[in-house]
Amino acid sequence: MGPFNFFLFPLLSETFGGYPAGFDKSNFVFITPYESDRKKWSSLKGVNLADGDPYQISMQPTLNQDSVVPESFRILLRKYLGKEEVKSLAPDGTPCTGTTRGLLQRARITAGKLVPVGKETDRRWEQGEDPSMIDSDIYFYEKRTRLVVADPSERKKFVTIGWRRLARESKLSLPPVGKVIKGEGVRPQTLSIIRQTAARILAG
Repeated sequence: MGPFNFFLFPLLSETFGGYPAGFDKSNFVFITPYESDRKKWSSLKGVNLADGDPYQISMQPTLNQDSVVPESFRILLRKYLGKEEVKSLAPDGTPCTGTTRGLLQRARITAGKLVPVGKETDRRWEQGEDPSMIDSDIYFYEKRTRLVVADPSERKKFVTIGWRRLARESKLSLPPVGKVIKGEGVRPQTLSIIRQTAARILAG
């Protein structure tokens, strides 16, 4: 294809052997010329950008495994429905899985230390006078171990129960219980144990 032409980049099926024999997503990048008529998509021919060899699209694997099989919308939808929700927590405060059900909780992100990162040029100099140009440092949040924080309403309940009782009945030591009550980050499993213990105490 010439420069600036459009092309299609089909998602190949890993479930039904969408890659030709001897290839996988690490060494096979398949593209075809752009086609607006969806009825013709199943008969398109394209090339592997990794080696330039031509391949034919097929809607099901062939005996010789010499064609490519694109992923169907049905399979993509099924995968999406079973995908874990990384932005939320399960009802018990643990990370979501593909089978999590119920009212999800908000996940909190605890930032690590700020690390200055230099920049080759500062575009703010092109925008006229700006006092912030004096500070040429750019900051980003460093990745840290995933921690969660209890909501203020939960912490009030924990306080009424008491640190020592929560620690005794949850079989946790005082430091992690204290962190939860003070609103500091702890592991999701730790917060989940304290929540379950508090619910059991308040229900009794």
